[in-house]
Amino acid sequence: MSNTELTDAIQGKIVHEYDGILEADNDLPRWWLGIFYGAVVFAVAYWLAYETTGLAAYPAAEYRDALAAASAGVEVTDETLTALVADRDTVERGHEVFTRNCVVCHGSRAEGNIGPNLTDGVWLHGGAPTDIHRTIREGVSTRGMPTWGPVLGEASVQAATAYVLSVRDTNVSGRAPEGQLWVPAIAPTEIAPAGDTHAEL
Repeated sequence: MSNTELTDAIQGKIVHEYDGILEADNDLPRWWLGIFYGAVVFAVAYWLAYETTGLAAYPAAEYRDALAAASAGVEVTDETLTALVADRDTVERGHEVFTRNCVVCHGSRAEGNIGPNLTDGVWLHGGAPTDIHRTIREGVSTRGMPTWGPVLGEASVQAATAYVLSVRDTNVSGRAPEGQLWVPAIAPTEIAPAGDTHAEL
C-alpha cells in the first residue's frame, strides 16, 4: 500500500480512495456552519418560547385573542346581536362556523338531529339573542352542548348567534319542538315534549 499523498485540484488533500472515487476531508464553509448553528439556536429558542414557557403565542391564538379584544369593547345585548343579523358578511361567517362545528348535532339546515331544531320558535335554554349567545359560548354540559367560547373566540360566537337568529322561525321540517315558545316581551308558553300529540305548533 502506497503512502503517497493524493491531492485534487478542486478538493485538495484526498484522504480516501476507493474504486476510483476520491474523498476529501475539507472544512465546511463558514457561511454554512453559521446557518446550521443559527438554526439550532433558533429551534431551541422557539421550543422554549412557544412550547415550554408560553412566552409567545401561536399566530392562530393571537388572531383569536385579537378578535376577542375587538369584540370586548362592544357590549353584548339583544339589540347588538339582533343588529348583526342585518350584516350579510357576519351571517355568512356564522354559517361557516355552524357548518364546521354544529351540523352533527343540529343538522345541515339547523333542523335538529341529536340536538334541537333551531328553526322553530321554541327554545330549551331561552330564545332571547343573549340567551342563544350564552348557550353557544358557555355550552350546556348536561345536554352535551360543548363550551364553544374558548374554541371559537367571541367574534365567531357572535357570528354563529347571528346565523341562528337568521334561521329562527323558518320552520324547517325536522326534529319536533322542545322547550318553551319564546316571544319578545311576552311570558314564554310551555310546549309539550317531543312525542306528545300536541307538541307541534
